[in-house]
Amino acid sequence: MRKGDAGMKRNRLMLLLAALMAAMLVMSACGKKTSPGEALRNAWAASMEMKSFTFDGTFAIDGLEMPPGALNETAQPYLSMLQNASVAVSGAYDRDSKHAEIILKPVIGGDLAVSIEVPIIWADGKTYVRIPTIPLLPLGDAAGRFVVIEPAGEGAALPAIDVDLYRKFFGEIMGIVFRHLDGDAYFREAKKGDIPGLPDDLKADRFVVFSITQDNADAFMTALAERILPEIIDLLIGSEAYRSMLQLTEEELKRAKEELAATDSESLRGKLDELRQNLKVHEISMTGAIKGGNLVYQKLKVSVEQAENGGEPGKIGFSFDIRYDNINQDVTFEHDIPAETLTMEEFWQSLFAGMAF
Repeated sequence: MRKGDAGMKRNRLMLLLAALMAAMLVMSACGKKTSPGEALRNAWAASMEMKSFTFDGTFAIDGLEMPPGALNETAQPYLSMLQNASVAVSGAYDRDSKHAEIILKPVIGGDLAVSIEVPIIWADGKTYVRIPTIPLLPLGDAAGRFVVIEPAGEGAALPAIDVDLYRKFFGEIMGIVFRHLDGDAYFREAKKGDIPGLPDDLKADRFVVFSITQDNADAFMTALAERILPEIIDLLIGSEAYRSMLQLTEEELKRAKEELAATDSESLRGKLDELRQNLKVHEISMTGAIKGGNLVYQKLKVSVEQAENGGEPGKIGFSFDIRYDNINQDVTFEHDIPAETLTMEEFWQSLFAGMAF
């Protein structure tokens, strides 16, 4: 074999080995599974970009107890009413047509049990709310009719809601929160069978749980005060749209940022110690089901106790779950944009007329 042929064979072999190594590296990178925290952050960000979807879910109060003597006898029945309350939510969203709909169905149990339906529609830059018919509450001619809330401006009774702006804002807020938390301490992978209350037909690629417990509550509060809140304030200072949406001024936000910066670590530890003595976190968690890179289901669960000065604790527990379907597909709205509406002024006139003796 000539020396030149041997050299060419060695070069081909080296090229072949290099190609094989490159292929193995690519396959390894493609097969690498992102961490639970990164997966949830990415899914949350992707979900804020969904062009359309339908949704349904439920908000429920799972437990509500007040310390002895905190309420008088007159208020006690209302506490019992809230202990059995829940709200079913459903609706649809389409970004291209700037059209969104949410239907609220509050259900109040106990002696004052009542169930009503309140559709809210956002379209044409306006908000439409249908006034429900509520037993024993005189609403005059307004009952069953839609009230229109015009865009904020001179003489506007209430600011109209920009759904796209709210979605963008909350997407950025959650991005800030997740970015400043250590993944291993707050995020974990879960199996569907280990998560109670999931819909039987829910299909997902991954289930990720974000949780705050008594064990990591101090670290969370420190991160909140030192890193998360200052960045959220900077976000608001830099966005006139967000400030207007929340009705905050740039001067108020700058003062808040200065107050946070003036809080030294020793003072912060003292406040955390006080909070630890008064607040017990049983659970603050958000479970996300991820499919195709999007969040297709979320469940928020909160259970905490708070006691002032070592007294009897008050307890509150609630949960909220929501499911997304028909993502980036054509969606159907249950209610048409109302052609006949009441202005806010006409609504108040009808309300006062209904209450007249």
